[in-house]
Amino acid sequence: MEESHIQEGEGERQTKLEVAPALISVHPFQKSVAITVGSDLRVFDLIENHPVSLLDESDGPSHHKDSIRAIRYGASGKLFASAGDDKLVKIWSAVSWQCINTISSEKRVSAVTISRDDSYVCYADKFGVVWVVDLDGINKGKILPSKKGLPLFCHYCSIITSLDFSPDGRYILSADRDFKIRVTVFPKKPLQGAHEIHSFCLGHTEFVTCITFVRNPELTQGYHLMSGSGDSSVRLWDITSGSLLDTCDVSPTVKHLESNESEPTQVTVTDICTLPNSSLTAVSIQSFQGIVLLNCDLSAHTLSITKV
Repeated sequence: MEESHIQEGEGERQTKLEVAPALISVHPFQKSVAITVGSDLRVFDLIENHPVSLLDESDGPSHHKDSIRAIRYGASGKLFASAGDDKLVKIWSAVSWQCINTISSEKRVSAVTISRDDSYVCYADKFGVVWVVDLDGINKGKILPSKKGLPLFCHYCSIITSLDFSPDGRYILSADRDFKIRVTVFPKKPLQGAHEIHSFCLGHTEFVTCITFVRNPELTQGYHLMSGSGDSSVRLWDITSGSLLDTCDVSPTVKHLESNESEPTQVTVTDICTLPNSSLTAVSIQSFQGIVLLNCDLSAHTLSITKV
């Protein structure tokens, strides 16, 4: 009887679990787009204009057995990573769309990224630890044996919400629910850990949800960091010094369009997508049926709302 009662309680808790948000990731050269809803991963070929069949030797039709929390293309466009609550990190060939490596995590995974040269995948678990796995030989297109992640660094029990490498590959950036963004030097021997913190980007007043880079090769420093948060803002940063360059509050625009006379004070920026060779950035906002377009002027270090 006691065992039955415990199982019923677990079932009730399961129904109250939050639903994972839909995720979208675009191939760096616009060859495909990946979308997830819950545990379902789907890819659409933008060149051939048809859905892609994913090849995975693991059991089950959905490839992941629980909600997917993070997806990311590698900068080269050859690799794609997916990870989530089933404690699995899957590395896919973004050419054949075959799963070529599956990594088992000890905890649920909250963020994932691939190094600029496709040599390493890094992922963060729910306890704030960032792990690294060597992907040596993965570009040969063969299925690799599963490897165990080694600890790279940690955020001391703060949930990491986003990971990304700087465009030059020198730094790995991590954002968390304690309002901060950490810039860590990515070492030459990452399997031995990353011990040098380059800077912190501090200024958000709520949890940081997403980070991405915006680039302009014509400038001396060809890139800056953009971040979104639960404090209604998108912010522009110089990661070299950790300096805040500009802040764009999206809540007045969203509230005006929704014609909501009630109080709600803040909105949550859920994702940021920069457009290649463009100053425009698309911003998605929780519970808002639309996209906000920002103009990012890197020469003037300013952010402004262009269109909704």
